[in-house]
Formats: sequence, structure tokens, C-alpha cells
Amino acid sequence: MLKKTISILIAIIMVLSCVSATAFAEGAVDAKVKEYLVAPSQYTNNPYYGANIENTLSGKAYTASLGNFGGYVIYEFNNKIENSDKHRYGIDFMISGNAFNAAATTQEPGQVWVSQDGETWYALAGSEHFEDETNWSYSVTYQKTETNTSTYVDSLGESGNVCSRSPYPLKANYPTVDFDENSLTLSGVLLRKNLTPSTKNGISTSFGYVDALSWKMSDLPVNPYVENPQQNAKDGQFDISWAVDADGMPVHLDWIKYVKVQTATFIDGGIFGEKSTEINGVNLASDEDFTNDKTDVEITVNGEKAVFDSNNFAKLDNLGKGVEIKVNAKNSNVYINNERTDTKLFAEAPAKGLVRVLVQTGDGEAQIFMLDVSSALPESELKLSESSLEIQKYESAQLKANLKDITWTSSNENVVYVDKNGKIYTINDGTATITATSPKGQTAECVVTVLPKENTETVNVTFSVSDGTIIIAPEVLEVEAGIAKAYGYQVASVDHNGNKVEGATVMDAIVAAHKAFYGDKFTRSTAENYLVMNSSFIMKSFGRSTSVCGFLVNGAMPNDGIVNPSYGTPTGYACDTATIVDGDNISYYFYQDTRYYSDMYAEFNSDSYTVAAGSKLKVNIKGYSLMEHGLSDIDTIRANYMTNLKDVDIYLYEDGELKKLATTNKKGNAKIKFTEEGEYTLVAVRSSDSEESPTVVAYSKVTVTVKKDSFIVRMFKTVYNFFAEIINKIFDGMC
Repeated sequence: MLKKTISILIAIIMVLSCVSATAFAEGAVDAKVKEYLVAPSQYTNNPYYGANIENTLSGKAYTASLGNFGGYVIYEFNNKIENSDKHRYGIDFMISGNAFNAAATTQEPGQVWVSQDGETWYALAGSEHFEDETNWSYSVTYQKTETNTSTYVDSLGESGNVCSRSPYPLKANYPTVDFDENSLTLSGVLLRKNLTPSTKNGISTSFGYVDALSWKMSDLPVNPYVENPQQNAKDGQFDISWAVDADGMPVHLDWIKYVKVQTATFIDGGIFGEKSTEINGVNLASDEDFTNDKTDVEITVNGEKAVFDSNNFAKLDNLGKGVEIKVNAKNSNVYINNERTDTKLFAEAPAKGLVRVLVQTGDGEAQIFMLDVSSALPESELKLSESSLEIQKYESAQLKANLKDITWTSSNENVVYVDKNGKIYTINDGTATITATSPKGQTAECVVTVLPKENTETVNVTFSVSDGTIIIAPEVLEVEAGIAKAYGYQVASVDHNGNKVEGATVMDAIVAAHKAFYGDKFTRSTAENYLVMNSSFIMKSFGRSTSVCGFLVNGAMPNDGIVNPSYGTPTGYACDTATIVDGDNISYYFYQDTRYYSDMYAEFNSDSYTVAAGSKLKVNIKGYSLMEHGLSDIDTIRANYMTNLKDVDIYLYEDGELKKLATTNKKGNAKIKFTEEGEYTLVAVRSSDSEESPTVVAYSKVTVTVKKDSFIVRMFKTVYNFFAEIINKIFDGMC
């Protein structure tokens, strides 16, 4: 008897430990694993269950674990997964776990997220998404210890040991994720937390999670909305139409390319270890020919018919304490939040203020209706997730409010900017107060202290802007890496060759120049009044709409140096991928000849001159065609492509004013005379109305020394000094 009991126990442990029989699907999925990390658990660093996640795309059942809460995998699909009406029941893809039944004690549900670009993610709202217990913004910080058990601190203010056998992940085992060797924070949707060890701990879900129901790998769905889905449906079926944003509101997506699966519970299962989502395999739904059935739906709330907008959303005002919802939909499966029923009474309004109604008919996709019943919630004090924050410059953080429809403001947008969703972005060192205001006028505050960013790369460059006139004369500009992103610009993270962009860029310098030029008028919320960038192209700059602008770094266009055979030159860098270093000279300009783009880059034959007052200074102006030779290196340009520029006007630039001094001849020469000693700036420019191509403004410094004496005066002084010296010697001898 004892042996039989032990055998049964071992069998159960093997099932919960992800040992599954090999089954075959129709073929491998055309996708790859973009990221994978097993959170501290019994399977972390395990060479079998905690590795080889790629095999879940093989078309065979191959189990891999995600570990404890927050552990995740991101799949990147090479082709779009369509949200198609040719998918029976609306199920677009399947990701199955290894649950051998659907009992609450054996479910290990994983939350699924979807994205089109791999950056913006939306949760697929499963059956439990709108329940009071579900936490949409839970986070855990795991900490490494010297033992086999990690510790944790979470967003609820709770801390302690994780579960028994929960080693910290080794970086070498998870090369696709950049994380600290001693502390790891993971965030996501939490369905339930219970860290008191017990084999009875668990949660029961009905649909919309991985590793929750009995699994079967197949590209053909089973209706997830049927009665008693724990026995009659199957694991891991997903409809892209379930996608919701951070506020729980539906988001329409025609397709996706990225899917993320993440363990959604923080539960200690006693002798069986933590509840850790496992994945057996991935399937895409097959297109089928069927009738996409729908039925007429009528929903009443507290006896009144709900009126929905075109997005099937209804906001219900002046509800009483209780909320009773009735759904009239013939021959249909109806879910009201997580309960399969056409009538549901909420004695207290759901804490999230939302009720989702799903109506699924025949073989068709479910119709989704969203009810805002927040008016039935009792009035409560407005509270924020944080009352004070310390955060480094150029970092961001999310503030949460316990009430809906909050308006957010910052006392100083030059220090901290806050968007309409309560996300804060730090701009400069200092302190700002973020104020949240409810529709009823309640307020709550969070004081944000912005600290200097550690190890920020700062470069000093000479920066100038011209449009045939001078917008900004050359000045030394301090540029911090990341300032463009801090002001809300969507900058590239990699260049056109796929190399990571590191350090300060020309776009950072352009943003810093706008900030220097406009001062406090240039904030994150006003920045696009002056400067607009779209897909690495500048569409507005210094308040003018234009895409005909360019930049040079040290006299040439930055490029990768690799000659592209298609057009015979290297490929230039965009403003947000061209990096800069200390001492660079950046010339930012607007093309004047916008029809032919034949502008010339001009330069004096010297960056600086010294001449005596009253003497003539000879200068020479050379230049080259930007469009023809700008992508060559500056040494090659100067050796081969520089030509003398005639009819270039030379100006004296003082106090923002230009005074014409001379014009170059056909050899590019001009002579200038200064009458008084001092320091001066020369400007060279050929305007767009010239018969020749216009030039980008060139600059040079002139130091004018004291005026030289004429030859006769110098001779007189020499003779005078000679005789004065003789007389002084005679008198010295007499004495």
C-alpha cells in the first residue's frame, strides 16, 4: 500500500513537474523566441524545464517552465497572426500548458499579452481579468541570497522568502534578457497570491489563460464559452479581440506579431512547489469555412436598457449601490465577467467599475460589450500609489490613482512631465509636484525629486544653425545622452545596420539647442510647437515646418563608411543614429535651394586669423557640393572636391547684426581691413538668389591687434632711441 501510494505521489509530482508524453502537431510554427526568463522557482536554471524554450515552437509537445510570478517568454512571429472571422469561435491562436485536469489546485495560469510592434502591449482579458481580486499592475522584486531560496518585496508592501527551492536566475542561462545579478523586478497581471505553503492553494479559471485547462495540441479550437469549460473546453485558446489597455478598455487589433506569456499567480503549492506556468507548445488557428453566427443582444442594468456606442461601450450614470445585469441573447453562451450566466447581481459594484459581457453564438466569435458601472461605487478619498518619489533624471515612473477619469498636472514641466495616464517623465534635476484631480474635484499629490542621472554621458560640442541667415551662431553646447527621448521624441535604438545606438546623438544636440534657444517655453508638452520628428525625419525645426534640413559633423555627413553598390556611396546616419563626441563641430542648416538641393558647404581657409588694425586681411573661401560629396570623409573632400567659391559675401557679425565687408572674387579671395583692435566673428554666405549655388554659413574668428606704425614713424623712433641711449651713457659716465 505504501509503495502504491508513493508511486501515485511520484506520478502526480511528475505531472506537476512538467513531464509530458510527446505528441505531434501538424508542424513547426514560423516564429522565434525573442526573450525568455524563468522567475525564481524550482525550475530556474534547470537544464531541461528552464531551458530550450524554442522547442515549444517545434510542433511537438515539449514542456518549458516560466517559473514563479512574472517569469515570461516573448514569441516573435515572422508573419502576422490575423484577427480573422475565418477562425471558429474567434480563436486566433493556441498556447497550451501541461495541466492534466482543470481543478483549481492544478491550474497554473499564465497571462497572455499581445503586441504589433514588440513595444506596446495589451493584455488578453481572460475570465478573471475584471474580478476584484485581479491586480492589473502588480510587481515583485526578487533578491538573490546565498541560499537556494530567493527573497522578495512586492508592490503591496509585503516581503519575505519566495518559495522553497527558488534559486535566483543565472544570467548565463537567459542571454536574451538584460537583468541585474542580484535584484530583478517583474511586473504584470496577478490573479492570486498565497505564499502559505499548501497543496490546496490554487485558482479556478474558465478561459483565456495558458496551463489552466486540460491540454491538447491542435490548430482546431474547441468552444471556450461552453458550459463547464473546465471539462468541456481545452487549454490555452485566445481571441485577439480580448485585448484591453491598462484601464481595461477593449482595443481593436486586426493583427499581432508578438505574444508574451507570463506566470500570473504567486502561489506556494506546498510539497509540489510554486504554481509555475508551463508551456507545451504553440499552434495557430486554421482558417475554416463556417457561418460566423451572431445574435441580437439586449442588456439591461437595474431594469434600464443599456445604450451602447459604436464600440459596444456604455457608461451608466446614477446607479444605486447594487448592480443587476440581465442579458437577452437567444441560443447563445453568455459570460458576465467570470460567470457563465445571463443574469448577475453585484451586491457591491465591481471595484474596477467595469463589467464585461461576452455573447457567443453558434460557431461565431463572441460579441464583447463593456459597461462602466463606476457610478455605483461608493465615494472614496482620492489616493495615489505614491506620495513621494525619488527618481533619476531622464527616467520614468507610473503613478496610479484609486479613482477613474483623473486629470494629471505638473507644477514644473521643465523638471517633471506627466501624461494623461499618470506616467511621469523626468527632464531636469529639481523637484515638482504632480497633482491628480478627480471629476468631483478631489485632489492628491505626489512630490517628485529628480536626482542627477548616474553615469550620464555628456559631451560638449560647437553647434550652429543657419538658413542663409544666422539662427544660432556657433556656440559651445552641453549635450546629455537621452535628452531627445526625455522630451518625448521616438528615437531609434539601433541604426540602419542593426547596431545599438549608444551615447549622445545629433538629435540630442538638436533638442538641447532648442532648449537653449527657447528656454522655459520649450517643455515636453510644448516641444512639438518648435520641433517635430517623424520616423527619424525632422518635419519642423525652430518653429518652421520643413523637411529640407540637414546636418554636418566636422564638415561632412556622418555615415557608416560602407559603400552601397546600389548607389555608390556609404549610407548616411539619421539624426537619431548619428552619434557625437566631445569637441565635435555640428553645422545644422536649412537647404536654401530646395528645388535642386545644390547647396554648397563653405569654409574659410582658417578657423582664426590675426591681423593688425589698419592692415588688410586676405581670406579665401572654398566649398563643396553637399549632395554630390557630403558622404565622403572630410580629408577626401578637402583633397579632391573643394573649389574656390566666388561671389560669397563676407560679413562682420556683432550683437546679432550683420555688416557686409567684402565679396570673394573668382578665386574665392577677399580683402578686409579692421580699424580697431578686438575680437571679431566673420561670416561667409552666398544667398539663394545668387546665380551660383547658395552656401551653408561659414564662420571664422579674427583677432585684431594694435595698429602698426608707418615706416617713417618706425625710423624716427629707432633714431630717437639710439641717441637717447648714447646721451644716457654720457651722463652716467660724468656721474
